[in-house]
Amino acid sequence: MTPSQITAPALDPPPFSQAAPLPKLTPEYMEKMYPAYLELVQAQVFFRHGERTPAKMRLHNQQQAWPFCQRANFLHSEFMKAVNRFVPREETMPVPNPQMVGGKDSRYTEKTGTLKSGLEYEPAKWSVRLEPSNPDNSMVDLSDGKEGKAWDPKACEMGQLSDIGLDTLYRTGAFLRSLYIDKLGFVPSDPESASAHKNKGRLSDWLYIRSTDYSRVIQSTHALLVGMYPGHPRSAWNGDWTAFNADFLRLFPMHTRLHRHETMNGNFACYNFFKHFIDVTVDSDNSFKWINDVYRQTIGLQSIGQRAKEMMNKPHFGSNFHPIYDELVSLAAHGGKLPDDVSLDLMDSLGAVAYHQWARRVYFLQVQRLGFGRLVDDIVQTMAQAAALSDEQLADSSRRPVLGPQTRGDLVLAPGGIREPRKEEMPRVPRLALYGGHDVTLAPMSIIMGGQNHHRWLPFASTLTFELFKDKGSRNSSVQEEISDLPRPVTVPRDLKTKGYYVRVRFNDQVMQVPTCEVPGKHHPQMGSSMCTLAAFFEHLEPVIATEEQLKKECGTMPVAED
Repeated sequence: MTPSQITAPALDPPPFSQAAPLPKLTPEYMEKMYPAYLELVQAQVFFRHGERTPAKMRLHNQQQAWPFCQRANFLHSEFMKAVNRFVPREETMPVPNPQMVGGKDSRYTEKTGTLKSGLEYEPAKWSVRLEPSNPDNSMVDLSDGKEGKAWDPKACEMGQLSDIGLDTLYRTGAFLRSLYIDKLGFVPSDPESASAHKNKGRLSDWLYIRSTDYSRVIQSTHALLVGMYPGHPRSAWNGDWTAFNADFLRLFPMHTRLHRHETMNGNFACYNFFKHFIDVTVDSDNSFKWINDVYRQTIGLQSIGQRAKEMMNKPHFGSNFHPIYDELVSLAAHGGKLPDDVSLDLMDSLGAVAYHQWARRVYFLQVQRLGFGRLVDDIVQTMAQAAALSDEQLADSSRRPVLGPQTRGDLVLAPGGIREPRKEEMPRVPRLALYGGHDVTLAPMSIIMGGQNHHRWLPFASTLTFELFKDKGSRNSSVQEEISDLPRPVTVPRDLKTKGYYVRVRFNDQVMQVPTCEVPGKHHPQMGSSMCTLAAFFEHLEPVIATEEQLKKECGTMPVAED
């Protein structure tokens, strides 16, 4: 079998899938979405990681095992070896750098809820154990605490990407290949011969890959890339897609950041943003009858009601309902049986309340600006740089300038370690940018773009795509009608020519409507109001983006935690 003959390990999602839908790339869809008179200039794709185990077990016994991670465990160990972070499972992971948690470079301590210590890559221990006499892979209760039970390579840590999650992101990568390679010829079909593509240049001349520093996101990014390019690198291909080694990292330069430099997790070092999410109580939202109904129904359940009540009656970060929803949806996403008195509808209702609790804070402009303005600016600057390219630079990727401030803080997951990128490794303005993140990456971004119709927590493997188009001039009369001289973010040059450029935003399988773009003259007349002029897109995002100096001034000072 050759690399080109490889197929996805799961051609269709399992019937119990909780993953996000993707568009069906029918001829009618392609003709409607990618007409001949528009040239696709750039695509930036944000994706949530695939299915995982719960971040923490609260409703069920902490020792309950999840035997869904055989390939994920192997790939995790292969990755850890590739970046020289591997620790044998019988040993303890080194203590994180104190400067990452509560040290001089951190704004808050473990006591106040640090979200990530930085570049240690959980799961940090290989300590989950299963009964050796458990042939059917069902979940077992290890609450007796007996020692000496055999470690099972299928066992998952809490919060770990599972084999199902790997398959889901493989399918996402296969979708991106079908769209951007097979149907549009937008990026090279062979990553090991990128210089032979019509746009020439190295791989990093047309592709920018960035992931948060969570192992479940890095593994999801790996699975997506293998779905895009099955069988590569050829030097490491072994007939399967379980190679995550030095050759893979050389071919696909993956960027990540320390938590304090990451823009995809929310700016929780900014106190005036952070304060909106701490100490959330049920009482703050129970004035909504539908939320109170879900609360009453949940605490009345025979199976989980008492534990759910105890959890929801304590102040939580972001949402009182999300920890319950997270555990139930993770169980459902792996084909597990929900408690008899918990219906799928109730589970979805819990997700809807969790989304409401978390998202309603993001509707405030100050929260958008302080928490996610830096990420919005990453998107805007990358798009503005693409719009500034000359025709020659569009035709020859090797002539593009390198990316600018939006790569500040980037580290490269390099063979043998994690380091700052070398000069020759700095990515150029990409045709395709891939950003591996979380629900708390995509949800606020979709809200900022005008999404108000999401009534559930974001599904696993959700995608948020920003596509930049250029009208080829076959309909110049339509291009002339756009409104110019609109406000634009402070980071976008005033002399940037935006005429003839358009932006479309897609969330999963639905095209989004950016409110600012509904006015005639602010969208493409033929494509409709869902395709903004670039000038109107910048206008919409102008209030969300601030300079570093403005952010420092607006963030305030984080209170010192009391002993």
